[in-house]
Amino acid sequence: MVKKRVKKKGNGIFIIGIVALIALGIILIFAFKSGESYDSTDVEAFTKCLVEKGTVMYGTFWCPKCAEVKKKFGESFRYMNYVECDPRGDNEQSELCIEKGIEFYATFEFNGDPDSRLVGKPTFQELSEKTGCPAPVKK
Repeated sequence: MVKKRVKKKGNGIFIIGIVALIALGIILIFAFKSGESYDSTDVEAFTKCLVEKGTVMYGTFWCPKCAEVKKKFGESFRYMNYVECDPRGDNEQSELCIEKGIEFYATFEFNGDPDSRLVGKPTFQELSEKTGCPAPVKK
């Protein structure tokens, strides 16, 4: 005698509900994790102020931290004094990076002073403290 397995309809709905909740949770985590949002006008004014104060960012096209910094500045990054340190990059200035002793990316330097450097992914607040430029406020 062959026994037939009977699927309970309630179990399938329960599993679908659990999967939907997990998916929603993952979406919310990513939404809030990358949720730093700033007014683009404020970021543009901040970037222009950084440039006026002699801020330079040294980086490479392949550097993950550099990519995150560029993303944070958004469209306003086009105003940044950026120096490409990889000889394979566009508009590369690798000799300048060697001359300046740039060893890590992203490196921010202020007014040409090597002792003023910030390395990694500085916050807008940290950049503001170095330059006196008013940091953009999160939305």
